[in-house]
Amino acid sequence: MADEIVMANNTRSVGRPCKYESHVKPYLDKIYEWLKQGYTDYSIADNLGIAHYTLIQYKEKYTELIEVYTRARLERNRLVMNKMFQRATGEKVTLLKQKATKDGEILDLVEEQYIPPDVNAADLFLRNNDPEYRSAKADFNSLTLVQNNYNLDDLEAKRL
Repeated sequence: MADEIVMANNTRSVGRPCKYESHVKPYLDKIYEWLKQGYTDYSIADNLGIAHYTLIQYKEKYTELIEVYTRARLERNRLVMNKMFQRATGEKVTLLKQKATKDGEILDLVEEQYIPPDVNAADLFLRNNDPEYRSAKADFNSLTLVQNNYNLDDLEAKRL
């Protein structure tokens, strides 16, 4: 009977209290913004005042934190794919420049500049988005060497 009374009075947990409720949960919106801006887990943990390993444990334990990471990753990927598409197709950009005159007056100039399409960006975009697209790069699964659409083995046989 005495043992049961002692056990009832000592029901508190051993160790430090969890910082998730005080250091992480109130800042889920900020964590989302930090992730969208490209912050690392180390810098996020530092901003929250917790250890990096603690943040990793929280990511494994709390689904709402996992959801924040998932939403931020999807948003970042969408932004990167939009920029990749713009780079692949070319774009017009507006540049704001300032120029000083001889009198010392500063003039604001608006200039449009055309950035031509980038072949590498187009290739990468299509490889990631079109399952039927075949890259112009070499196919290392094939043992036949092809150059300028001519099979080199056939050319060698014709030459002999």
